[in-house]
Amino acid sequence: MKDINDEMINKIMEDCPKTTTRLKRNQFLSREKIEKLKEEKFIKLVNYAYNNVPLYKKKYDEAGIKIEEIKTLKDIEKLPILEKEELIEGFPNDTVSKEYNVDDLTIGITGGTTGKTLNIAYSDETMLMRVFTSYRMFDLIADGYNRDDVHTYVYTSKFPLGDCLPDGSFPMHFICTLDGIEKSKEILLKTKPNLLTMYPSRLEDILRELSEEEIKEISKNLKAICVKSEMSTQKQRDEWSKIFNVPVLDEYGSEELCGTVAAQCQHKGYHIWEDLNIIEAVDENGINVPDGELGELLGTNLYNYAMPLIRYRQGDLVSIHPKEVKCECGREFQMIKELKGRKNSTFKLKSGKVLSSGYLLDVGYVQLIKYRNTLKSWVLIQEKIDKVVFECIPGEGLTEEIKANIKKDVEKLLFNEAEVEVRLVKDLPVSARGKRKQIISEI
Repeated sequence: MKDINDEMINKIMEDCPKTTTRLKRNQFLSREKIEKLKEEKFIKLVNYAYNNVPLYKKKYDEAGIKIEEIKTLKDIEKLPILEKEELIEGFPNDTVSKEYNVDDLTIGITGGTTGKTLNIAYSDETMLMRVFTSYRMFDLIADGYNRDDVHTYVYTSKFPLGDCLPDGSFPMHFICTLDGIEKSKEILLKTKPNLLTMYPSRLEDILRELSEEEIKEISKNLKAICVKSEMSTQKQRDEWSKIFNVPVLDEYGSEELCGTVAAQCQHKGYHIWEDLNIIEAVDENGINVPDGELGELLGTNLYNYAMPLIRYRQGDLVSIHPKEVKCECGREFQMIKELKGRKNSTFKLKSGKVLSSGYLLDVGYVQLIKYRNTLKSWVLIQEKIDKVVFECIPGEGLTEEIKANIKKDVEKLLFNEAEVEVRLVKDLPVSARGKRKQIISEI
């Protein structure tokens, strides 16, 4: 994903006070006002998508939907579910709004958890909102994210804004997930962050190598730790919280749904950003389940008009608290009761080194980014302690030279302790929910 340009940064500086105030206020609106806000945004989005995106015009006409009859939020249940395959096959001609030129849009990619890679287009306006939403999420998790707070961000790639805003506010230090543990420790000890964000498995990686004194040093200024992009349990987060003596809280995000979808506050309430996304839980027949019951997650993003996603089958399982269940923090947004996503394996190497799923996901993901035009998707399989298979669906132009480069790159990232075979396949196995494990250990 491309960095935000100077013009957009100036827009962020100009709009930041007004937009962040509005986003913060939305969390504390009455339920009546939240429902009204969602309904207005939903009706506007559905009409726009029907009139400007060929996929929705065709899909709704074939389903017999009369768009003028979609008048309330409850009417969302009348709309057919959007499948990932429709987005993959229709991109960009059928999925991007005719009001946008795809060459002017930011194109993000998912890791291909259904076995295929998905492109998502964002307008500049959407990218700006993603930044503001991230700041709101950081504020929620840290119970106050201030302009001079230091944020250390451990992830696949840098936060879109880079190191800070032009005036030096919101400083952020980046650690690549693939950086060695020693380098990661060094930066953490040097930066002394107020907020720390990373994969839960990478947190465990680093924690194993930290002494008690180093943990105390890193914890000195910490307000909170945010874990994201992988499943972790509340029990695990509570254990990490005791070690660092700060809240360790989860964020649920989705590239398709434009980033942050829900996050925990310091009272552990798992708040859905209802002003930005509509989340539903449905049964195997696509019927909404009662609040509190587990169902498959459907997401509707309310602000990406360049490539609208309406009732998109995310593939995770979720149960949602009834609206009457309130959080101690006073926020009125409805909360997630339970969330289940994919779980991945770890690899153990000959030396005894354990590679976490977070690290291994990035081993594969960087190949996808590097060779995005020639790779459709991938999975890493450890068949023996010294043998790993990089199984992938090839795109056009995957040459023997590229295969050799992937083999060399992956072997290096596995510390040259395993031979890597790049194996081309036509398809990758998926679960009944359309998800698959990208990291598999057979030993």
